Amino acid sequence: MPAQKTITIWFPTNSDGSLTHQIHNFSEDIWREIEQAGLGDVGGIETIDRATEKLTITVFHNRKIGTVRKLVERLLKAHFLDYRSEVAYS
Repeated sequence: MPAQKTITIWFPTNSDGSLTHQIHNFSEDIWREIEQAGLGDVGGIETIDRATEKLTITVFHNRKIGTVRKLVERLLKAHFLDYRSEVAYS
């Protein structure tokens, strides 16, 4: 079984729900790019529809962690969520 790493993205500034639409759009883009490239798992469309405070990405291979990190950073910036989120790698 391949090694797995986790990237968790929190949205602490969404306590009032004002960023929910942006978070869903970001999550859909992440899901689409990760699933299409076979880089990892976001949890499916149901997880994306529920994402308001946190999104967890499981990366399948250690050698792809850098690729997924760059993808997350790029899409957070594109959706204007880079300063409204916290990202943890484990």
